[in-house]
Amino acid sequence: MIEVIIRLFMSHKALITGSSTGIGYQYAKYLALKGWKLELISQNEERSIKSKENLSYENANFHTYDLGKKESIQFIVENIDVPDLIVANAGIAINGAIGELSLEDKDYYYYLMCGGVIDLIEGFVPRMIEKGSGRIVIISSIGATTPMPKSSLYSSIKAGIYAYGKSISTELRNNNISVTVSLPGYVRTNAHERSGLSHLIKKVPQWMWINPEQVVLETEKASLKGKSEIIPGFVYKIVKPLLGFKIATNIWNKLTKKN
Repeated sequence: MIEVIIRLFMSHKALITGSSTGIGYQYAKYLALKGWKLELISQNEERSIKSKENLSYENANFHTYDLGKKESIQFIVENIDVPDLIVANAGIAINGAIGELSLEDKDYYYYLMCGGVIDLIEGFVPRMIEKGSGRIVIISSIGATTPMPKSSLYSSIKAGIYAYGKSISTELRNNNISVTVSLPGYVRTNAHERSGLSHLIKKVPQWMWINPEQVVLETEKASLKGKSEIIPGFVYKIVKPLLGFKIATNIWNKLTKKN
């Protein structure tokens, strides 16, 4: 009987993008403790190798793909069996005033965090429907719901994938497939440092930061309950209704100013 139960747990498979650090890595760690089979996708080979060493989990496959390229998404969809859970987490922090980013960069970022996420999900959903079940988690951002001067591209990308996730959540409900969009605020990861935004670590008050572990716990709890949306962190749940006001924008400008 025990062996049967173990095999049942091992039959659950998750595909996680952006899995080598931050929220993605913590999601992999969380599911590994529950015995899930993992397909872990990262863009950076060095970070992928390090996460493999840190995770030390034999039921995980590690893949290196650039998800800002359509051929990567196509290869994943065609060569990985349909998972029980998709965690679309891959992304990058973007900062730049209007006109500062190149057309090439803008196209890349839009595909990495929006268009590619849609292609990934829609590549697997028909098989999820055929199977009769599945869960999808999309990591968006609280920035999807509030003005972000000098981060307008990031905000618009996250707003786009937020709207997509909320829409398919309703569309797929009758197919026994849940879709949950997570809207975290500032998360303690190295994403800001990698994107040249390390000044935020010092300027943003400590009470505005949450740990990736907390994001995972609250997001997974919401997903299992079939909720379409979750805002991790008590502080962000409280301030969300205020984010559209001018005072919130002024505070954002002050906090994110480099000098």
